[in-house]
Amino acid sequence: MVSPVSTRPEEPKSAPPGKEPAGVTLRAIVLGLLITALIDLWIHYAELVLGGMRGHTALANTSIPVGAFDVLFALVILNFGLRKISPRLQLSSTELLTIYVMCAVSTVLSSSGGLHFLIPTITAAHYFAAANPESGWAGLFLRFVPKWIAQSNPDALKAFYAGGAHLNLHLWAKQLVVWSGFLIVFACTTLCLTMILRKQWIDREHLPFPTVALPLELAKEGTPILGNRLFWIGTVLTFTIAVWNTLSLNYPAMPHINLRATDLSSTFANPPWNAVGYLPVTFFPFAIGIGYLLSTEVVFSCWFFYLFSKAEAIFGSVSGLSTGPAAGLQSAFPWPSYQCAGAFLGLAGATLWAARSHIRSVFTAAFASKLSADAEAREYRNAVLGLIFGMLGLLTFAVISGAALPVAFVFMALVLAYLVAATRIRAETGNAWPVGPEVDAFRLLIMVGGSGAFRTSDLTALTYVRAATAQQDFRGVCMPHELDGFKIGDSGGIKPGKLAGAMVIAVTFGVVVSFIIALFVWTKYGALAKTDTWRSMMGKTSFDRLATWLKVPQPPDTGGMTGFSIGVIFTLFLAYMRMRYVWWPFHPVGYCMSNTATAYNIWMPFFIAWLAKVCITRAGGMKLYRQMMPLFFGFIAGDFLGGGLTTLIGCFTNISVWPTNW
Repeated sequence: MVSPVSTRPEEPKSAPPGKEPAGVTLRAIVLGLLITALIDLWIHYAELVLGGMRGHTALANTSIPVGAFDVLFALVILNFGLRKISPRLQLSSTELLTIYVMCAVSTVLSSSGGLHFLIPTITAAHYFAAANPESGWAGLFLRFVPKWIAQSNPDALKAFYAGGAHLNLHLWAKQLVVWSGFLIVFACTTLCLTMILRKQWIDREHLPFPTVALPLELAKEGTPILGNRLFWIGTVLTFTIAVWNTLSLNYPAMPHINLRATDLSSTFANPPWNAVGYLPVTFFPFAIGIGYLLSTEVVFSCWFFYLFSKAEAIFGSVSGLSTGPAAGLQSAFPWPSYQCAGAFLGLAGATLWAARSHIRSVFTAAFASKLSADAEAREYRNAVLGLIFGMLGLLTFAVISGAALPVAFVFMALVLAYLVAATRIRAETGNAWPVGPEVDAFRLLIMVGGSGAFRTSDLTALTYVRAATAQQDFRGVCMPHELDGFKIGDSGGIKPGKLAGAMVIAVTFGVVVSFIIALFVWTKYGALAKTDTWRSMMGKTSFDRLATWLKVPQPPDTGGMTGFSIGVIFTLFLAYMRMRYVWWPFHPVGYCMSNTATAYNIWMPFFIAWLAKVCITRAGGMKLYRQMMPLFFGFIAGDFLGGGLTTLIGCFTNISVWPTNW
């Protein structure tokens, strides 16, 4: 039976029959670690220093991480040179893919949603409570913050926020060990969950994985795509736009090519049409490229349901059910963010239900009285045990931090459910910016129980754990990249167990190194002085919300629960229709994305991609569609190479940089 959320694409291209999957070489591991450290340094300087003053292209936040992709491209070009100079030094296809996977999985923790939100959260409570005693934080929750969980040393806090100081790492040793340990355990837990679902999603449902297609093409022996004229047309075109727009920022006489958001809401100034609210139109080339790789029904659903959500808002205004665009996140029809939260959990439920037979067989193999000699059975046992012990470790951390066990358990279960949905969406849509619902697991608990149902210690502990589990921004979580890694390994002929080990090594090394580099940059430039304050203030924003909940306890949100229920039910309905009827054009992942921040930026690029795909397939069928694919690969490559290069130049010069992907 077809999965209720399957897109039924072509069969994946796995390792050739009869060819034994390759292991992971020591050379690839060492190079992967060295490059990971360099990308981490690049990310922190670009996004904290350039991002606060002169602009940057996000290097880890898109579904194909720019930093890791640009390094892969550079290694491929280097391989061409080594072929003539010293063939022995050439990296094999599996080595290139191993390095890419290690970099992608590890460096994603360095940016927004990861360390750029976590470290400001570790520092915010004590610093801002002392800087502004009138806030009342000291009396509200500060006494519930364990000493080992947050930075409270006045000298360390002053250096962090004011800058102009040398990093005294010994003052941060406790937080470095505690939070690096948590992030490593969390990444390993999601890795184990991914290993359990890997075979279901890759071999049984054949999810399309659009984000791995281009890296796989680049890593092929001989790299035939580099000899394709259409690929270079797309690459040169989008690369030129990226460089041109950076030049136009520095030389205003040059005209600007605007591909970023143009808000059309002013066009709809009168009621009820003004209920559409923010209505941006963008033309991100890389998003158009990703959209072309999707199945027609998925790319159609992504833009259709975004416009459908706007139609809901207009209907609410006409009927009097809502107050128009001012309603936003509030509990008024059509409850967009609550619908989104329900949609994510509905998709997680549909996904696990579709995989129930596979999951049952995995647990049966894992707990068999006599362990099979089969490597896959051993991997399943390791994955199941890793998931169990990882979950126990995360729960223990939350409980020691002050949360009650039932609260911690429900929170972590919701976190993993959200991430199952987010990873599934990524595998089917390429989700250009893997952003989740604004109503995350923490806010969902408040919606159902109200803030008064929880102890102050519960809310305080979860404020910290929320920052470490990427609930503020799913772009900073490893799980989608871990699944991509397994798909790359499956297609590139790399043993999954060996690749999983490489990912664990990369995350363990990368988290510690990246944490130290981030502290160095913030201490040198100052979180409130010369770095990007949007990231630096994420911790304060979280504690401002906590203080509000404690001062004025919120009751359960019945309106939000209505929207949440609609999201769950409608997603399950869409999944059921997809399972029953092949002709059904509406895909649940499109609905899930419709009320996320991602949808604002991708609806028009995906519409363009859908239109191009429909026209091309009608004109020349799948043959012409495949022939045109290198052009759209080029859109992705040129956009990321241009954005990465201009950002790298910006790190060494004083130029302003035009962002290509946000």
